[in-house]
Amino acid sequence: MAIDPQFTREIRKVLRVRKEDSAFVYNIFEASEGLGCYSTLPHKNGDAHRDLELRIPESLLPEALRMLEGLSELYVELSSESMSRSGDAADGARE
Repeated sequence: MAIDPQFTREIRKVLRVRKEDSAFVYNIFEASEGLGCYSTLPHKNGDAHRDLELRIPESLLPEALRMLEGLSELYVELSSESMSRSGDAADGARE
């Protein structure tokens, strides 16, 4: 039985958030459990920002984008790419 491609592909986004806004953004992501997962990327002491990696299943992208739209004043999107669940960039699709 073949697996539906919408469940094997994900969108990886990297967002930059001001350090003082990061706790609020983390709480929104936690409250939106199931729309994807996030992690904080490495940073240096004293950095005024935090970079967050989001991984969103392609099938949930519309809902995740609505959530991100509500936070749009709190972040800058650094990158976005479509990937297979194995972590390989898909077809070189980057924005």
